Amino acid sequence: MKSYIDKISKLLKPKEIRHEIHSFDSGVFMVDIWINNEFYCIQLFDNKFGISKVTEGIDFSTIPDKTYIHWKDFEMELKKILVTL
Repeated sequence: MKSYIDKISKLLKPKEIRHEIHSFDSGVFMVDIWINNEFYCIQLFDNKFGISKVTEGIDFSTIPDKTYIHWKDFEMELKKILVTL
């Protein structure tokens, strides 16, 4: 999953998007992303990709809003979010 973290970083860095990468002993990675006034959490776990929009009205959950099995599907979703810049 580490190689996918590098791919995510390559998508974010050119746009100077603030992000933080977290790794856990379980092998799970999380990427926190701040786009304008919105906060997203990306989760990489069990060969899956998850993404959640975190808002004040919704408690943070370890279960992603959307889950993808294939990188290309996840990448398309992330790029849709990045287009809002």
